[in-house]
Amino acid sequence: MAVIATYNSKGGVGKTTFAINLAWEAVQNGYRTLLWELDEQGDSSWMMVNGHQIAPTNAVNFSMGIANVRQQIRLSKFPKLSLLAGDANIRATENFLVSFAKQQRLSKLFSELEEEFDLIILDCPPGFSEANRRIMQFAHLVIVPVVPSPLAMRGFYKIRDYMRLKRGHHPPMLPVFSMVDRRRKMHKLAMEEHPNWPVVSIASDIERMTDKKLPIGAFASKSKSGGAFRELWRGVEHKLLKMLVLRKIVASKQMENA
Repeated sequence: MAVIATYNSKGGVGKTTFAINLAWEAVQNGYRTLLWELDEQGDSSWMMVNGHQIAPTNAVNFSMGIANVRQQIRLSKFPKLSLLAGDANIRATENFLVSFAKQQRLSKLFSELEEEFDLIILDCPPGFSEANRRIMQFAHLVIVPVVPSPLAMRGFYKIRDYMRLKRGHHPPMLPVFSMVDRRRKMHKLAMEEHPNWPVVSIASDIERMTDKKLPIGAFASKSKSGGAFRELWRGVEHKLLKMLVLRKIVASKQMENA
């Protein structure tokens, strides 16, 4: 089972948008996926459930054992996509993660979840808290949405330097340009400096996600934004398969071709 995190120390860069769309793309390719919302804003759960608002997770109960984590997982509006909603008390969630990591129980938790899921996507809150640092040390891949501006790039370099310190010269991270406006000189210069980084441009389709309460691929799969996230998922999938933490799911594709 693979664990990926969408993270940036800065807010408003598209972390939740990335988490939701990557989770949706994953299930379209047959992967049993858990979207774990670690942000107290609750945007992922608000968008991904039908009808009434999903009850927030009570992170305090996590301390009582791994079973309590599993009991709070809920189905989303899409088959094979489950959700662990955020706790409005973000401090409780952070304390839980740090405590489990210190007790070597975090690995056990993810090992048990492997029975039910092929992939876990962590929608991380902004900030450089100890909980986020623990996640960066544990996740198989950290996806970092970066707005192409000097301050945002500075934030990315901080994350990169920390991960190099903790996980070696080539840390498992994938920077992605987010909210790109190709008309802006600053954005164009940043993309020229990093031509190999994936790009997700600013678009009305992304803004419409909150109105539709759907991932882009569910209502505008042929749009440029839909194509961008589909291509991003292919790159993420390739990395995880190459790392041998994800097994290729072929059954669903075989059914589609039958």
